[in-house]
Amino acid sequence: MRVLSVCAAVVGSLSIAFGIAGTVAGSADAAEPRLMAALGNTVLTMTDIGPNHTQVSVNDKPVFEDKESDMLSFVGAYSLKDRWIALFQADTGAKDCPTRFRILEVGGPQPLVSYPFGSCSDAAQVTIDNDVLTISMPQPAGGGEAAWTYRNGKIGRSK
Repeated sequence: MRVLSVCAAVVGSLSIAFGIAGTVAGSADAAEPRLMAALGNTVLTMTDIGPNHTQVSVNDKPVFEDKESDMLSFVGAYSLKDRWIALFQADTGAKDCPTRFRILEVGGPQPLVSYPFGSCSDAAQVTIDNDVLTISMPQPAGGGEAAWTYRNGKIGRSK
């Protein structure tokens, strides 16, 4: 079993380019991507559309928009056989649950996006075992550890 910290280097051959949100020359309304990442032959981009509004696109096609978080961050990318899994962290700023996570899978016929999940902690650990990705994190108020498992395009609580 491989254990990876979300602060660790990204697994596989991933190229990342960071940009500054702003306007494209000749278009006052278009924002430049804050992040571009090559996941195999797929290009992932994150663009800040406005305050609390981030758009994630795959090969220039929007796949989801986050309109609830103060900040959506790219945590890392993980290779599972013929697919890539991108993990995102949404920081809400809410006292009761400041952080949630979301998975984007690319490499299949169409990108798959998970629903938001997590124990509200930003201290996530990622493990990969036999083509299964598990994200573990502490539960609030010392309630032990919680875990979510992603396999076959679905996320589910496993602990």
